[in-house]
Amino acid sequence: MPDLTDEDIRTLARVCGVTIPPELITEVGYSLNGVLEALDNIDIPGLDEIEPLPIIRPAPPTGEA
Repeated sequence: MPDLTDEDIRTLARVCGVTIPPELITEVGYSLNGVLEALDNIDIPGLDEIEPLPIIRPAPPTGEA
């Protein structure tokens, strides 16, 4: 996976509602790309053969008794 660019990081931050000061973009990029590289190196045999479970969240209470 290619490293995320500064513009990629700015875009991801904006979508998530996170403000990253311009002077920290390089440092955030270095850390984020390092985490992504580490995650990419995790290899669990057979993981690709397992179907993910759906996430079912309980409905909020309606206030009716």
